[in-house]
Amino acid sequence: MPEKKKRRRRGRYGFLLTFFIIAALIFSFILTGGLFFKIKEIRVEGVAATSPEDVIALSGFTYGENIFLINKITAARAVIARLPYVKGVRIKRELPGTVVVVITEAAPAAVVAHRGLYWLFDAQGTLLESSSTAPELPVVKGFGLLDPMPGTKIYPAFEDTAKPDPLLNLLQSMQTEGIWERVGEIDVSLLSNVRFTYAGKYKVELGTPDMLPKKFRVMLQALEDEKVSGRGPGTLYLAGAAEDKPVRFLPDGS
Repeated sequence: MPEKKKRRRRGRYGFLLTFFIIAALIFSFILTGGLFFKIKEIRVEGVAATSPEDVIALSGFTYGENIFLINKITAARAVIARLPYVKGVRIKRELPGTVVVVITEAAPAAVVAHRGLYWLFDAQGTLLESSSTAPELPVVKGFGLLDPMPGTKIYPAFEDTAKPDPLLNLLQSMQTEGIWERVGEIDVSLLSNVRFTYAGKYKVELGTPDMLPKKFRVMLQALEDEKVSGRGPGTLYLAGAAEDKPVRFLPDGS
């Protein structure tokens, strides 16, 4: 028995000794890291609409601080919360002294006019910025904003609903189906008959904003038909496309 107790004591002492040695090594590493692993460079990647200086300032990173002591989660949250275009942040350490901040930016999907300004917003409904001139993006009409500010969500004033979902679903479907870049003006004054211009020469009447992928595919097929494309500018009526009814085309001036 006494021999077993001695072995147990030696085991406990060995464990404590190992623990203190590891703790001392970690402490020494932190101290020496303060000398050898100071931040000397902060690099921001992936920005186009966002200022790298703003990213660095909001991250809270400072030159000369220990690279191992930075809080990446807190920094990422601060950048996303204050910069409307920033949708994602990834932070990397490149030893000995470089911090890389990789930004994922939002892409403007459309604009809405409000009190002499054009407000850009993304496909998730986040207002990004305002401009005094109209950007080359679809312009949404029949839609109002209330006290717009960058980083906030669009505040809809639809006639038939108090939710922005129909407009956002419309924009997302246009992007998914590959027609978004050729859309000019979108009129959502009446959700019972959403309208938009396409390719600079066609007016499209969707009817209700449902079954959108099918309606857009039918529209593209109709535009490939010489009976439509060869007749000049006009209006496509897609309200019945969801029920497989024929697409009507009415040339301008008919």
